[in-house]
Amino acid sequence: MKQASSGGSQTVDRALTVLNVVVDAGESVSLERVAAATELHRSIVYRLLRSLENAGYVARQEEGGGYRVGPRLVAMSVSVARRFDLGSVLRPVMQELVEQFGETVSLHMLSGHRRVCIDVAEGTHPVRRVIPVGENHPAFAGETGRALLACLAPEELAPQLEIAREQGVDVQALQRDLERTRQQGFFIGVGTRTPGVGSVSISLAGFDRSFNALTISGPADRWSREAIQAAIPVIMERLTPIHQYLLSANRVENG
Repeated sequence: MKQASSGGSQTVDRALTVLNVVVDAGESVSLERVAAATELHRSIVYRLLRSLENAGYVARQEEGGGYRVGPRLVAMSVSVARRFDLGSVLRPVMQELVEQFGETVSLHMLSGHRRVCIDVAEGTHPVRRVIPVGENHPAFAGETGRALLACLAPEELAPQLEIAREQGVDVQALQRDLERTRQQGFFIGVGTRTPGVGSVSISLAGFDRSFNALTISGPADRWSREAIQAAIPVIMERLTPIHQYLLSANRVENG
């Protein structure tokens, strides 16, 4: 699969070739497999993958050492496309929630060990939460992280918790939050990641078995824990039919 130079830097051409192999694989791909597909020496491919990893375009799997698409590449794709199919399904409800509560509604997906914002319906208040599409954070971070990690099976959750532990997070407290989120289907927090911000994040299924969360956030002096609790019945009533639809779509898609 070695490609001829397009007239630019040979290193850039090779890096793009390597990246294409990782993207096209659709799964974790080994260093040896990338080298074979690109017909480049193993040491060259290793250096290119390390550079792509440092830039966030690929990410290395904890187990097996393979490579997959990284959070930066996901962020770039959503910035261009603005939203995935999931966003188009949820956009009308997101807008309804903004109109009802006036707070910013954002849609997030899990990408490896990061979470990425893939769509936003901005709040209507002069002072509101601002979240850019493509923004990404560690998977465990904030209310959104709780809603996302609560979806994971134990074997998928374990490496996420290890990363959180390495970054100084109280993992026992985090696990308690996750258990509460699983029971309720949502997580309410004030200042969990950003001081002065109140948020509720709801766990959602996504297409192709992706893990997603919808977050409604705003200044805590207005979007307080009490205000969120009062809004929960309406929020869950709006989202439950869509969540059921997405679960059904995944069952049909996966036979």
